[in-house]
Order: sequence, then C-alpha cells, then structure tokens
Amino acid sequence: MSAFSYFRAPFPSAQGFSPYRFPGMMAHLPLLLASVFTGFLLCWPHPVLRPLLVVWVVAGLYLGRDFAIFCHYAPFLVLVVWAAAATVVAKAAAIAKFGASHAMMPAVISFGVAVVFIAHVYRSNKE
Repeated sequence: MSAFSYFRAPFPSAQGFSPYRFPGMMAHLPLLLASVFTGFLLCWPHPVLRPLLVVWVVAGLYLGRDFAIFCHYAPFLVLVVWAAAATVVAKAAAIAKFGASHAMMPAVISFGVAVVFIAHVYRSNKE
C-alpha cells in the first residue's frame, strides 16, 4: 500500500454506515481549527517559522479526520475535542505570548507534531 493512499480523502464520505457519519464534522472541524489556530499563534510571529504552518494544517486535517472516526466508537471523546478546542481559544493570549517570546520552542513543537503525524501515517499504512 502506498504511503500516499492515506491522503486520499481528507473528508471521508458520511454516506450509509460510515463511521465518519457521526460525529464526523462535529469532531473534525474543531480539531482542525484548533490545530491551525495553535500553529498560527506559535509560528506566525517569526517569519522564518511561517512555512511550518503547513505542518499544523496537514496534521489537523488528517489527524482530525482519524480522531473523528475514532469518536464514532467512543462518543464521549467529542466532548473532549470540544473542551480542547475551547481551551485553545480561551488560552489564545498565553499561546500567542509564548510563541512570540520564543523562537526555538515553536519550531521544536512543530517538529514534534510532524513526527507524530508521520509516525501515525506510517503505522496506518502497515495495517
């Protein structure tokens, strides 16, 4: 199986008995937005780190999709997703201050997100 087959459908079908049907976008969209918002707050103050926003967008898109499918089997996790997204919004000032005052830590955190994402893609293709 090709590693690129993982990227085939960022928003899977919600037709029939698809596990994405519920909660689907109720979990996927808050995770995607929280990821993009966090990446923006951390990386945008430093022009050299701005290309790392791609890591946050891609990780939020695809990990959010996979977590939304997982939420189908454990619906309580939707509340966890909403709480995490609300925490990012509530702590936006602190995240932005941290991102602006450090140049290296947002890069390290972005690298960590990329490593987790690549490991997840690799593990998903093994199955």
